[in-house]
Amino acid sequence: MLTLKAEKRNPDEKAKKLRRDGFITGVLYGKEMKENISLKFTEKDASAFIKNAKEGTQAYLELDGKNVDVLVKNIDFDPLTKKYMALDFQALVAGEIVSATVPIVYVNEDKVQGIFEAELSEVHYKADPAHLLEPVEIDLAALPQTTKTMYVKDLKLEEKGVHVTTSGEQQLFHIGEYGQEETDETEETEETK
Repeated sequence: MLTLKAEKRNPDEKAKKLRRDGFITGVLYGKEMKENISLKFTEKDASAFIKNAKEGTQAYLELDGKNVDVLVKNIDFDPLTKKYMALDFQALVAGEIVSATVPIVYVNEDKVQGIFEAELSEVHYKADPAHLLEPVEIDLAALPQTTKTMYVKDLKLEEKGVHVTTSGEQQLFHIGEYGQEETDETEETEETK
């Protein structure tokens, strides 16, 4: 499982100054914690972590020599500076239901007979920490040739002990036919030439 080394941050330290010094700020909170813990991470460690983690990913925070089981709740990115600003985590407690998202990964798009259009890149659900999902991989080459669409309900995620909050009728992807772009008008202009 992914692990990120974190340090407790003095609340008096300004986030702006920390960012200038090469840190990203964050918060750890949870139902069984007396108070939220302000955190800081080196920009290098946080960037490497974020490459493999999205909001809703289960991970460990290495804090004070212990690994804390957490869920990534928020990744704050500034598109103007192209820098990560903050990372927020929820401490997981066995048996406590949490809201999470699972990424949908499409593989072998190049093997599709038609035009592939992804509609969803993640599905929202609720589960206890023991049933948090790994990214769902859909191998498009393994699907029957007749498959043109797939819906959230087709993933059968409920069988894995979770409650899906994204509508089961939500379309994951659509595969369109290669179309004939020639119209009557283009045929007429070619004839008059």
